[in-house]
Amino acid sequence: MELENYNRVLCNDQAKETIDHLFINCPFASQSWSLIGLQVDQNLTPFQNFEFIKAQINRNFFMEIIILLYWAIWMSRNNLIFRQIQPSSQGCQDIFKNEFELMLCRAKKKYFPKIREWINHLG
Repeated sequence: MELENYNRVLCNDQAKETIDHLFINCPFASQSWSLIGLQVDQNLTPFQNFEFIKAQINRNFFMEIIILLYWAIWMSRNNLIFRQIQPSSQGCQDIFKNEFELMLCRAKKKYFPKIREWINHLG
């Protein structure tokens, strides 16, 4: 898909968007991680941040959490670009929670209490 430009849109920076910036280093992303109780470290490589986040979650379903927050950040970005909906970290958290609820529909029943406990902890 051709876009007018490939600059960072969530922080109005004129630099070219990168995966690292969009999902980890962008202030919007950092705040979104924080709202679900996780921290990222901008001094770490993407793989190191993955391990850092995984250790914070310390659950069997850590990958689902990481992927769903990436998706929520991506959707917040796309909503701004294609629908002119101003992003907010709270809106990103709402997308994350909605997607997480849908994920529960396919979760193994034995994990359901731990997953439900984790998501209820978000508030």
